[in-house]
Amino acid sequence: MKSIGQLAGNRLPRHLTARIAGWGAAPGALVWQPAPPVAGDAAIARRLANGILLLEGRLIETREPTPWDIEPPDDVWEAVLHGHGWLDHVVAAQDPKIRKHFDAWMWTWLDRYGDGTGPGWRPDLVARRLTRWIAHSVDLLLGKPPAVSEQFFRALGVQARYLDWRWTETAPGVPRIEALAGLVYARLSLEGTERDTARAISHLGWEAEAAVAEDGSVANRSPEALARIVSLLAWSLQSIRDAGRNPAPQHISAIQRAVPVLRALRHPSGALARFHGGRPGFDLPLEEIVETAGATLETPLSSPMGYRRLSQGQSIVIADCGPPPVRAHAATAHASPLAFEFSYGSQPIIVNCGTGLGFGPKTALTARQIPAHSMLEIGGSCPSRLSLSGDEVVLTMPTEVKSRISQDAGGAWLLGESTHYEGKYGLCTERRLRLTASGTRLEGEDTALATSARTRAMATEAFAEQRIEDRAGPMVLRFHLHPSIKASLALNGRAVSLRMPDGTLWMFSADGEILTVEPSRYYDEDRPKPRATSQIVASTDLLEYWGRMTWSLERLPDGASPLQMQVR
Repeated sequence: MKSIGQLAGNRLPRHLTARIAGWGAAPGALVWQPAPPVAGDAAIARRLANGILLLEGRLIETREPTPWDIEPPDDVWEAVLHGHGWLDHVVAAQDPKIRKHFDAWMWTWLDRYGDGTGPGWRPDLVARRLTRWIAHSVDLLLGKPPAVSEQFFRALGVQARYLDWRWTETAPGVPRIEALAGLVYARLSLEGTERDTARAISHLGWEAEAAVAEDGSVANRSPEALARIVSLLAWSLQSIRDAGRNPAPQHISAIQRAVPVLRALRHPSGALARFHGGRPGFDLPLEEIVETAGATLETPLSSPMGYRRLSQGQSIVIADCGPPPVRAHAATAHASPLAFEFSYGSQPIIVNCGTGLGFGPKTALTARQIPAHSMLEIGGSCPSRLSLSGDEVVLTMPTEVKSRISQDAGGAWLLGESTHYEGKYGLCTERRLRLTASGTRLEGEDTALATSARTRAMATEAFAEQRIEDRAGPMVLRFHLHPSIKASLALNGRAVSLRMPDGTLWMFSADGEILTVEPSRYYDEDRPKPRATSQIVASTDLLEYWGRMTWSLERLPDGASPLQMQVR
């Protein structure tokens, strides 16, 4: 039989649900204390203690003893603060002065928001906070009087019951997995709640199966989202086993399906490809996860989550060759069909600008458009549409994407075709990439063409105002460079020289096209400002209903100079 809270929890305002949750008995102790999901950083704790609050790329400097009266710059910054992830860093510092400083953060939050008010009662944030409180309870209660300990454990019980009643209101994917992983953690840990543990483990298994498709993908096609789900599932799997419980079979199989996809979407540096709202990610120990879940790193994948991967020598190419996410999953979608990233060894070379999420809504929207990606742009416009759905901006881009890869003695090949410009200009785009067997030369050919009488008529009408003689409009290729790379024009503007941080040189050239080196931005949420970088821009004109640009990027021999090279 369901309790009053279970029956009414989702129908009541959050503060009333929290009040009803307070009617239950408080757990008197912890019966199990699994390790926290992530390790903290003492340097971040010292920075926060000095009033430098850099959260998700947004920087606030303050002299206030606690951050709860600060006007937050955005909802993301506020959510990170109320999730109490900063406790990981405080405990890692092992400094009594720092711990005393953050005591005020902790207990002021409990006095002010512990009744269910404020923005921190979103179920995934409750789970995040509950996990940290339990994991670090010994440090939090060190030297505290019994009354404080009693208040703390009562607050743990309230949040655990609240989470049990409200987790279903979280969005599928990362938020729901985080909410349920936190609920399982609480049920394993808190005295008097063990009888509900099996139900929480079962729910987590079913949601893991729903979140990770049969091919190991997630619906929003964000590599970072998949990595976060796998990280949460692997951590909770270990916690369940350490507590002597049996995980749901669906829980384990979801990890096993996802791990090969994540491996395929990692660059040699360990960073994930940055597509569809995904960031480079975090230090995800795939080898440990493989051992824990019985997964494999060696499964060959032809099209992991709609991406294509070319690997030769020390070079990796990862290209977006799938359709953009749709409906609710389009809230993080980017206009990036056939865009690619390229790295050599641990050095990223060609990148995308990133998400821009930590730098305000305007920047985040700009980062979702075609010019922020290393791909072909036609007519100086983006065919995607941004619209508001609820509280989120979704991207609509009717696109069919086809691709295939092959390999021979000379290297690896990718052919991709996309219709994302067909609705606006009647043009299909095609990208061919060839990575030589040595991995030291990447060749490309980008084509735009109208393939039928109907689409040629569309192109004629679309370019009527821009037409000059037989030139229909501009084609522009963008190659955004990592900020650590220094780019300069070479060979009288017929090539671009790229100097790597270790001093090695690469040369970019495009046959007969206009080349420029222009400013760009690299969005890194670990920094308070976007990083300045460069982009190579190659441009030409469409001729009637057709245009093509061929280009190459080649590593120069050690000691060579661009002046000694010839453009092939």
